Amino acid sequence: MMKRDRERKRVKEIASVFLKHGLSNPSGVRAALEELGPTFVKMGQMLSTRPDILPEAYIWELQKLQDDVKPESYETIKEVIEKDLKSPIGELFTQFKREPVASASLAQVHYAVLSTGEEVIVKVQRPEARSSMMKDLALLKKVTRLAKFAPKINVVDVDGLVNELMYASQQELNFLEEANNIKTFHKYNKDVKFIYCPRVYDDYTTSNIIVMDFIDGIKIGLIDKLEEEDYDLEDMAIKLTNNYLKQIFQDGFFHGDPHPGNILITGTKIAYIDFGIMGTLNKSMKDKLNDLLYGVATRNVDLMTTAVLNIGIEKGSVDAKKLYSDIEEIYNKYIEMSLYDINIPQFLDEMIRACRTNNIIIPRELTMLAKGIMTIEGVITKLAPHINIMDIMIPYIKANMTNERNIKEEIGEQLENIYNLGRYGLKIPIKFLELINSALAGKLKIRLEHENVKEGFNMINQMVNRLVFGIIVGSLVIGSSIVLNADVGPKIHDIPIIGFIGYAGAGIMGIWLLISILRSGKM
Repeated sequence: MMKRDRERKRVKEIASVFLKHGLSNPSGVRAALEELGPTFVKMGQMLSTRPDILPEAYIWELQKLQDDVKPESYETIKEVIEKDLKSPIGELFTQFKREPVASASLAQVHYAVLSTGEEVIVKVQRPEARSSMMKDLALLKKVTRLAKFAPKINVVDVDGLVNELMYASQQELNFLEEANNIKTFHKYNKDVKFIYCPRVYDDYTTSNIIVMDFIDGIKIGLIDKLEEEDYDLEDMAIKLTNNYLKQIFQDGFFHGDPHPGNILITGTKIAYIDFGIMGTLNKSMKDKLNDLLYGVATRNVDLMTTAVLNIGIEKGSVDAKKLYSDIEEIYNKYIEMSLYDINIPQFLDEMIRACRTNNIIIPRELTMLAKGIMTIEGVITKLAPHINIMDIMIPYIKANMTNERNIKEEIGEQLENIYNLGRYGLKIPIKFLELINSALAGKLKIRLEHENVKEGFNMINQMVNRLVFGIIVGSLVIGSSIVLNADVGPKIHDIPIIGFIGYAGAGIMGIWLLISILRSGKM
């Protein structure tokens, strides 16, 4: 009963605070989050990375939220450490600074020296942080109906958003996950000479504590101090950009929050800190992203629209024609620009917002990527204003589209390549794309109400059959060519039998198709 009373009281508090400040006013939302405490501040910070969900005005306002939190007492931190590590703090560390180096809503960081002599930082989670945040998120579900008072926010799936926040919070609150992130980052960057990755001390790390190397460095945003130390800012900017693009396009594992406070310069190396939020891109998502970027590079609106439909998650009815029009409008803003002059972060941000207005949710990984690139670009601009990030990005994009594949991969992917050629090379009407998209989603419903519609469908069916037949013929020709060039398999007169059969079959089928078209009288 007491628990229910506490929940009811907190729900009323949340509701009254949001109603007091108003949800239709961005500054009011920020004020409400600050009043409700650290867990809501953290939620607001997470939401500030989601332009696919919130309008720009809200994003800018929520980015002002700061973790200005009074630190926990040394006695409280000491209790957490000794409980988790099951040893007195004096035996664990020969030195432990009582005053934290940094203090945030979920954790605080202390400088220490291990009994073995290594200088480290100790990140300790606030005792009530996890339970408090989970309770508030659970209660937030009960007041999501308040979203109806904020039509301008245009939240597509409030319940889904809360679930995502719960998942993201659980990940960030589990320091074992952060430790794994550091190890994964080190694996991908261990051969990059100018990148420093801190060591994690597993014996001192739990879900509530993480101990890692202390990095004595200069924050990359302190330009004056870097200049005083005679650093080559241009060289630093190029290295930072190259590495971050490598994280995205090669590793598929990138730092989710590369703001100036999370990047240090130590000696000749660049060091990232705070690995609580990392982005991941699997091969499928990287391929889809490449399709979108290739559409930008080739100025192909059809390809850009199709890529968006493939990437996004539909939340309601999607009018492909309107989506095409919105993307075309964005495209027209950049049509006169050189590819190298296009602001890719801004472009991606505009694309994400266009998706939101068309009931399409972009996966969190890509919104994180867009924000990461925008953040890195801001850092680069301060280090070396004359450097254009596109000069460095374009080779990565091109490399990912032209990477050579082995013969087995080529043979296995010929049909897919032929399909993509037809999909991207032919000017397919956007309504037809919409029809295909609906059919694949299991949403296609056709009512035969007009005269002669059966005849029309028969003609379409015939056309589609011929198109498919032509694709098969083309794939046989290409596949046979690859086999012939590979010089594999049994041979007759030094000609691979498989390749010969493929050519012969393609020839017969091609002649039959030509005769069929000639007989129809429709060339």
